[in-house]
Amino acid sequence: MIKQMCLSKIMAIPDAPEKDKRIILSGMRPTGELHLGNFEGVLRNWIELQNTSRCFYFVADWHALTSELDTRQIGKYSLDMVADWLAFGVDPYKSTLFIQSSVPEHAELSLILERLVNIGTLERLPTYKGYLEHLAGDRKIWEGKDENRNEASIGKKVKAKLLEGDERLAAIARAEVSLGFLAYPVLQAADILLYDTTHVPVGEDQLPHVELTREIARKFNRTYGELFVVPEVLLGEAKRIRGADGRKMSKSYDNELLPSYGLAEIDQRIRQTITNRPQLTSKGDPYECPVYDLQRIFNQEQEIEIGRACREASIGCFDCKMKLPGKITAAYESYRENRAKISEDYVKDVLREGNKIANVVAKEKMSQVKEMMLMGYLKR
Repeated sequence: MIKQMCLSKIMAIPDAPEKDKRIILSGMRPTGELHLGNFEGVLRNWIELQNTSRCFYFVADWHALTSELDTRQIGKYSLDMVADWLAFGVDPYKSTLFIQSSVPEHAELSLILERLVNIGTLERLPTYKGYLEHLAGDRKIWEGKDENRNEASIGKKVKAKLLEGDERLAAIARAEVSLGFLAYPVLQAADILLYDTTHVPVGEDQLPHVELTREIARKFNRTYGELFVVPEVLLGEAKRIRGADGRKMSKSYDNELLPSYGLAEIDQRIRQTITNRPQLTSKGDPYECPVYDLQRIFNQEQEIEIGRACREASIGCFDCKMKLPGKITAAYESYRENRAKISEDYVKDVLREGNKIANVVAKEKMSQVKEMMLMGYLKR
C-alpha cells in the first residue's frame, strides 16, 4: 500500500546493508507510457537490488532529447514514469530517485569526459552504427544530390555517386545525426562515474557503453590521479518480451502490452500476437514465439509443459494464448491499485528529496574532479 509519507526522513542518504556495499545506478528515458518489457526487464530488477545495495535511479531526461527534441510532454512523461516506479515497488526510503537535468554536474562532467574520447571510438559503438542503419533504411543516398533523384533524372553534366556501405552511413551521419547522439555514451559515463557506481545493471546491448565508461575512468585516473571507481557490469537474467508483431516491444511499433490494461485489453492483445506455427499440426519452437516469452514470465508453473506441447504440436496456438490473459492481469493487480493512489504532488516530493541527495553526492565528486585536474587554482 502506498503511503503519502513524510519525506523529510528520506534526506539521510541510505547506506547499503553491511552484507553488500555495491552502489547501483540506472535510469530510464521519459518517452511515454511504460510497457511490460520495462516492468519485467528493468523495474523488477531495481526492486530486488534496492534491498541489498545502495541504489540511485534517475529520470534520464537529457538522454530523452537525444532522439526527441519536442519537450512539451517531457514533464508529464517523467512524473508518470516515476509514479509507475513507485506503484510497482521502487521504494524512496531504500533508493534515491532523482531527475538528471536537476543535477547540473551530469552535464559538466560529461563536458570534461568528452575530452578523453576520440570520435572514432564513438563511431565504432554498435548502437551508433545500428542507429545509422535505421535512419538510412532502404533509401538511395547520392553524394551531393537530393535523395529522391534517381539515375535516369541525372543529366550528363551532373556527376553523382550512389553511395553504399560505410560511405552511405557516413553521409547519413553528416546530414541527420546530432552531436548529442554521437556523444550520449559519454553522458552515460558521467551519469555512472558521478556516484562512485560499482555495478551497472544493463542488457547485453549496453555492454559496449559500460566498457567505454570503464576506459574513460581508467584514462582519467592515469592522467589526473586515482579518483573514479571503474564500474562492473551487472548482467541479470535476460527477460525477452517481444511485442504482438514479434519485434521488440515498443510503443512506437504499436505492439506493446501495458500493465494498466484490464483483462479485456490484455485478452485482445494476446489474441493478436503472432506465433511461429503456420498450421495446427506444425511443430513449433517455443523460443521463437512471442507468446512463449510471456509464458516463461507469467505462467512458470506450466512453462515446461507448454514448451513440450508446442514442440509436439499437441497444443493449439489459441489454447496456448488463452492461458495468459488472466495471469497477466492478476500479476499487475496490486500495481494498478497502488497507481491509482499516487498523486502528482507525492511524486514531485519524492523527486525533490532525491534531487537534494543526488546534488550533494554529485557536487562533492565534481569538486574532487576539479581538484585532481588543478582547475580550482583561484582557491590556492
